[in-house]
Amino acid sequence: MLRADDFDLGGLHSPIEAVLNHRVNNETLAKSRLTQTGFDDRRDVDKDCGYPETSAITIENYKHYYDRLSIAARVVEIWPYESWLVQPTVFETDDLEEETEFEKGWNELEQMINPNSWFDSKEKNSIWDYLRRIDVLSGIGHFGILLLGVDDGKPLNEPLESRKGQRLLFLRSLDESLVTISSYEDNTTDPRYGQPILYSVTFSGTDNDSKHSTPSTTTHLIHWTRIIHIADNRSSSELFGTPRMRPVWNHLYDLKKLYGGSAEMYWQGALPGISLETHPQLGGDVETDEDAIKDMMEQYSTRLQRYLSLSGMSAKSLAPQVVDPKGHIDSQIEAICILGGYPKRIFMGSERGELSSSQDSITWNNRVASRQNGYVTSQIIVPFINRLILMGILPEPISYNIVWPDLNNLSEEAMADVAVKRTEALAKYVQGGVDALISPVDYLTAILGMTVDEATEIVDEKVDELLNSFGREEEDVNFSQDKTKQAQGRDNQ
Repeated sequence: MLRADDFDLGGLHSPIEAVLNHRVNNETLAKSRLTQTGFDDRRDVDKDCGYPETSAITIENYKHYYDRLSIAARVVEIWPYESWLVQPTVFETDDLEEETEFEKGWNELEQMINPNSWFDSKEKNSIWDYLRRIDVLSGIGHFGILLLGVDDGKPLNEPLESRKGQRLLFLRSLDESLVTISSYEDNTTDPRYGQPILYSVTFSGTDNDSKHSTPSTTTHLIHWTRIIHIADNRSSSELFGTPRMRPVWNHLYDLKKLYGGSAEMYWQGALPGISLETHPQLGGDVETDEDAIKDMMEQYSTRLQRYLSLSGMSAKSLAPQVVDPKGHIDSQIEAICILGGYPKRIFMGSERGELSSSQDSITWNNRVASRQNGYVTSQIIVPFINRLILMGILPEPISYNIVWPDLNNLSEEAMADVAVKRTEALAKYVQGGVDALISPVDYLTAILGMTVDEATEIVDEKVDELLNSFGREEEDVNFSQDKTKQAQGRDNQ
């Protein structure tokens, strides 16, 4: 840092000294700000990198990235797609033999919205597809809506009233780009204070794509009772969540530059540049026919002509500068995975099979199960079912439950691998004479994880086989059975 004392001005307070003192004070103030706030206001990194202000990112920007950038679409879809790899079961009672009225109504909901379909399967219900889609679409922006089409015969802007036996005609999953909240409840004594009353919804053929919009593209005001409002990543607001792309927007922007830049770099470098140089013997001021040269180079670069006809000139190839962007792209993807909490292999879609460790898979499955039960069930499925019950579309149950399949259930390949390892362990147990240290029943239960009944049955069958082979006495049989009963008693204790 410069100091005024470094300059001998002969004791004169000259304009130069004043300028130096002013510069010293500015440097001191800048460093003080950096120390106190942690930010250097002399440089705006976001501005230098081209990152927009958060408030400047609109729903149109989010939608454009989702439609055009594969990594952005993956950020939006990874949690919903992983959560809906399996479908839950909705039931009123645990009795599998008896189907309640509520369960019957739920199972018939598929036929209700698809009356012209002969497909009948309780395991694959298209209702789940609509719920999965709204889970995806609600994460593009701040919220999404699931529109319920009901045969009540009233305009969409009027409240949907409860009436037993009403039918659900259709469902529509819509993202924020097609929806605007027109009015809110402003009565502070109303339980729905601050909640939407009317939504303005645009219906079009293909997600507001003007090229394929049909004449039927219209906008309707729809009452909130006909809509399930879905918002993921909510914090202080109950209506608007954080778009899934927002926290990683800078990395998505950088990836867009990297992908586009690497392709352009290859495109420009695939055909090396050519330098046309006149011969030194002709001197420095040489007249050339630029139009003829331009036409010849165009024929060479864009047509099938593979030669150059030059007079008094020579052509030299310019070495292209092509850099592998893989390392830069990987670092950006890793940053996205760190923030989103996704294992990189899962985010890249290559986690299946042996590429991911079993512990990583179990940890990820537990996180997905947590989202299934903590968000998908409580914020999507339950509000949907409750609304159908309140409006009389589904029979009113005493209560109902929603159960998701266990994601950590072993696949056939994994089960076969476990079976091989257990068989090898059992063979070593028998060959090593370890039964003198630990009894067969104890080994099968404590080491191989069998129940006492399973272990006892195996041991008894083996003992009977040995007795039949060697003609052992009856007391030996009783002795073996006493040992297995003792093991079973210990387990029950």
